[in-house]
Amino acid sequence: MSVDRRGHVVLVLLFALLLAACGMALLSHGELHVQVVAARRNRRMAATAREQALLLGLHRYREKLAAADLQSAADPEAELCRQDFLPPWNEGEIEVSLESSRRLLRSGEGFRVTRLEGLLRAVSRGGRREHAGRATVDLVSGDVPAGEAGLVIGGAAAPAAPWLAGRSVGYHGSLLPQVGCPEPAIDPGKLLAAALGLPLELPDWRAIREAFGLEPSGAPVPAGVYLAGDAGKVRAVFVEGDLQKLVFAAARGWQEIAFVSAGQTRELRYRPGEASLAWSGDPGFAGACFAEKIVVHGNVWEIRQEGAAAFGDQARIELVASGRLNIATGLEGENLQAGSKRFPKVLLMTCGRDFFSSEAVDGDVAFVHAGDAVVDAQVIAAGSIVHGRGRLDLVGGLLAAGVENQGEIHVRGSAGDFELGLQARIPGFRLLRDFRVHFIEERIHDEPQGADGL
Repeated sequence: MSVDRRGHVVLVLLFALLLAACGMALLSHGELHVQVVAARRNRRMAATAREQALLLGLHRYREKLAAADLQSAADPEAELCRQDFLPPWNEGEIEVSLESSRRLLRSGEGFRVTRLEGLLRAVSRGGRREHAGRATVDLVSGDVPAGEAGLVIGGAAAPAAPWLAGRSVGYHGSLLPQVGCPEPAIDPGKLLAAALGLPLELPDWRAIREAFGLEPSGAPVPAGVYLAGDAGKVRAVFVEGDLQKLVFAAARGWQEIAFVSAGQTRELRYRPGEASLAWSGDPGFAGACFAEKIVVHGNVWEIRQEGAAAFGDQARIELVASGRLNIATGLEGENLQAGSKRFPKVLLMTCGRDFFSSEAVDGDVAFVHAGDAVVDAQVIAAGSIVHGRGRLDLVGGLLAAGVENQGEIHVRGSAGDFELGLQARIPGFRLLRDFRVHFIEERIHDEPQGADGL
């Protein structure tokens, strides 16, 4: 064989060896790539499983809080922070556990607010990675202001979820609903004095007449609509006797309210927060500021909206009646843009007792609208909330002695949505509010924690 041919054979053999080596390298790399892909897939699956277990744990923690018997516990703060309040459990290969702590946020004015903090961990068995999340909830105890309640129903204590579901009441707020509470401490005389700006706790007819500039006497004022205040500020509208109709309308920054009483109509118009009042009665109040309080010594048989909106964006109207309130239509705020957050614009409150004699009267708040309705209101009813057929969306919170419902009621209130000037309190009560999940993240198990605990 010639030298040239031997050289060619050698080159061919070397090239074949090179191809074989490259093939083996590609095969090894492919196997390694498959292993890496599989490991990454398994890690993603494990992370997803931990995250799902953690979310289930957060839901279970919320349900456990909602079912807690707060009223009979000697020390509810300690009870909710016990190590065995939510014992560790396994979801397949994942262990979920809870660590609880508490701190006082506020104390005074007859009640205190304690923040309960729960750190939940979901850890893969035998692994070093975990998912962790923090949840907080505030426990309010003492003589609790009614404005702190999202959904509280009076009467005997009962598990909230099945009780509400049995009456077709849904709750979509951040507060935990509660069934069973003492009767709210609503003092009708004090409410009336506070609304009219009288330096008395128990007003009488002589003081009422003086507030309205009427002839001094101990006799009741005649049925009608009166303004308490002067040309600088109107503190309240006072209605003696039943109102046949109360109509709300708003447009271009103006709030309008019409009062129909004893066959006579009085109209009030103003810009919230501005010296702008116009009144169809006594001209001495023109240009005053209006404190947006309406007090009815009787019932309001029909409350309705006229036009596109019942309330302007800045309206915060407080309507308090000794007797019953009937809401005949939806009552919606001016800002109806899709996706914008809605807030209650009016307080609908009944005392269930006469302002002067304290005799018991009908204190129900009834929604008698046709079809579905949205009501941007906070409701405090000395009696029951009564609702017919259709769907009612109540934007604010609800505190009532009971529920009579033939349709659907959806409550969306949160604490602080409506600052109550005319206050009622629930004596010796405890409630949970503002359950929040702050964040969820993946980390190495038992790594040093930062200042925020995660």
